Amino acid sequence: MNLIKAEFRKSLIEAVSYYPDYIVGLITDFFILLIVINTEGNTTEKVFGYILWMLASGVISEASMCISTEKQLGTLRNIMIKPYSIAQIVTVKTVVWFSINVIKAVITIVIAMVFFGIENLFRVEYLYITIFVCIGIMGLSYVLASVTLMFTKVASFVNIISYGFLFLSGSIVKIPDVLVYTNPISYGVKYASLILENGLRFTDTIIFLSICANWLLVGYLIFKFMFTLMLPLFQLSMLSLI
Repeated sequence: MNLIKAEFRKSLIEAVSYYPDYIVGLITDFFILLIVINTEGNTTEKVFGYILWMLASGVISEASMCISTEKQLGTLRNIMIKPYSIAQIVTVKTVVWFSINVIKAVITIVIAMVFFGIENLFRVEYLYITIFVCIGIMGLSYVLASVTLMFTKVASFVNIISYGFLFLSGSIVKIPDVLVYTNPISYGVKYASLILENGLRFTDTIIFLSICANWLLVGYLIFKFMFTLMLPLFQLSMLSLI
């Protein structure tokens, strides 16, 4: 709990200090929203997919960016000796990022509803879909963080991976049905469309939760495995400084 409070306090101070970055980010999101709205397909479904991608893309990048920054500043060793594990630290950072950026997502939804007349975007079902999708995507975040532990510059490719998921969300182009079942974002959008069409079945929920759970579990196991490989090297480097 102390870790969460400290991270929230730090993130809020950064948000106030660097508010122009948030404004620029919001404007950029708005322009991408214009592109999404002017593509073919169900507008509500596509905008929801875009909002889902906005939040999931941050989840994808937050952990690896944290590790990369600490390595570049030379403070990664300080994290290693904290009473919290690296997994706990990057998870809390991601949760805090998600909580703060939900506000930006809500602003984007309001803009879409007011200026473009898009309805059915504020639904309770969409909230839990978003939460479970981001939990699943956290598995990929763990993988990228573990690779960043070994190769710092991996964080530079996170944006490419993130925009790849924008296409998988179906917000820009319709994706093949076979890809829908491969990742939480694609199936999350499909799951939302089934809710809109009142065609949701119990098996759809099982599939959705299974995809999210598998991504999280596999990603976390890869992270633990990679961290176990890297730990002796970190311990050796810390001993060399004594």
